[in-house]
Amino acid sequence: MKRTALILLLLVAMVTTPLFAGGDKEAKSSEKVIRIAEQVPGLITPGVWDGQVFSMNSSMYEYLVEINVGTGQLDPVLATDWSTTDGKDWTFHLRKGVKFHDGSDFTSKDVQYSLERTQDPTIGHLKKQDFSVVQSIETPDDYTVIIHLKESRPTFVYQLTDYNMAMLSSEYDYAKYGESKPMGTGPFMMSQYIPKESIAMVKNPNYWDPALPKLDKILIYFVGDIDASVSMLEAGRVDVVTFVTPVIKNRLSKIEGISVISPYQEQRFVAMNVDMKPWDDNRVRLAFKYAMDPQIIAKSVTQMNLGEGAQYNETPIMNMLSEYKELPLRQRDIPKAKALLAEAGYPDGVSVALYYASDHPFGKELAQTLKELALPAGFDLELKGFTRDVYLSQYWLNVPTSITGWGGRIDPSMLLGLAFKGGGPWNESHLNDKRINDLIDKITEEIDVQTRMGYYHELQDIFYAEGALLNVQVPYLVAINDRVVDYRQPLTMIPQYKYTDIR
Repeated sequence: MKRTALILLLLVAMVTTPLFAGGDKEAKSSEKVIRIAEQVPGLITPGVWDGQVFSMNSSMYEYLVEINVGTGQLDPVLATDWSTTDGKDWTFHLRKGVKFHDGSDFTSKDVQYSLERTQDPTIGHLKKQDFSVVQSIETPDDYTVIIHLKESRPTFVYQLTDYNMAMLSSEYDYAKYGESKPMGTGPFMMSQYIPKESIAMVKNPNYWDPALPKLDKILIYFVGDIDASVSMLEAGRVDVVTFVTPVIKNRLSKIEGISVISPYQEQRFVAMNVDMKPWDDNRVRLAFKYAMDPQIIAKSVTQMNLGEGAQYNETPIMNMLSEYKELPLRQRDIPKAKALLAEAGYPDGVSVALYYASDHPFGKELAQTLKELALPAGFDLELKGFTRDVYLSQYWLNVPTSITGWGGRIDPSMLLGLAFKGGGPWNESHLNDKRINDLIDKITEEIDVQTRMGYYHELQDIFYAEGALLNVQVPYLVAINDRVVDYRQPLTMIPQYKYTDIR
């Protein structure tokens, strides 16, 4: 125990001492500075950004619209208003007087570039499929964009809240500089960047809203070990630590001046790859589901009761969303699970590997709980945990069983095409079911709200009966020093540090 504590202290010292050398080494006493510990990022350029370091990208880049954390509705950002009559032709009016960090003006050409960039085959843009529906883009003047879609998309505007849809400059070489000199229109601009180690950002003096941001500087430390990040928080070296676990939450509850909040719930998808045995047989998938106990999973994984900060279902739709269909929780039934396995040709049980990110909150706990629950039914889960960067780069999408952290989407149709439609870039279950594909298409095209809701319900019925998914919803926990005021982070996962202040 003493050796572990010593290693953590040494790690904290190594992480914090050399960072922000020169002008950013120490903040002036009059400056408002917030310090953040985040996970080590992979790629950071919008379009190929893997979802790490939300604090960095959301502070340097901006979007046409954003989610209001209080109302859940869309607020204007770089677009001042938007409209459509048929869901097929969309008009956006842009904010005037906005400048990129390099001094160039933000205009309709930049919006056109950012949207057309999704289809550039050299980029491998993660929103390529969703924006392939764009037929043409008109820019009649510098501050008007008219987007013509190939077919109706009544919720198209929500696609623009995806964290990979930041607006980029049509005049900047992101292929060359996106990973080393990131640049957008955001409230903060890069001052110093040491890849994989740290970034210092300073207040954008030309930000379009003169009342924002309230902070002068953001300092971010990239720390691969959550315990080291928390030690930095406890020592007063950082103010915010993301992706906190329930165990750490309990530990911090005893420390005055630190709070742990949950801005929203995340999802942990337990995906069964239908292209690999034994999950190619729905009887095996059902057997696995009958081996589960949602109450035990909630309590064991999150230390919360089911329905009190943790949720469970067998569909891609979060319980909190209006599109969710209430389906009965499948009761644990070991004899039935064994019978289904035997019927599928596994009378003596089956061994299968389960891959997960060992350093991602709830990953270890969920993997171990699944293993223990499944064993009496005849499933021998071989647990294979790797750090999140290794898991995502080397194993994810190509393994028989996986646990992956998924953020919620304010419009769930945004996730369906990515993760559950045949050919989707993040389709970890390798589903290619015509019924599911057709329903996803109907959901994305249907203008009538009630008809669209019916399609959502039909989709969830299929997943409940035959799907290759368990959806364990867990709290996204952020530990914050009490001197931080007005921390905002909506379901889009994008922190809004422009509103944040310090006492």
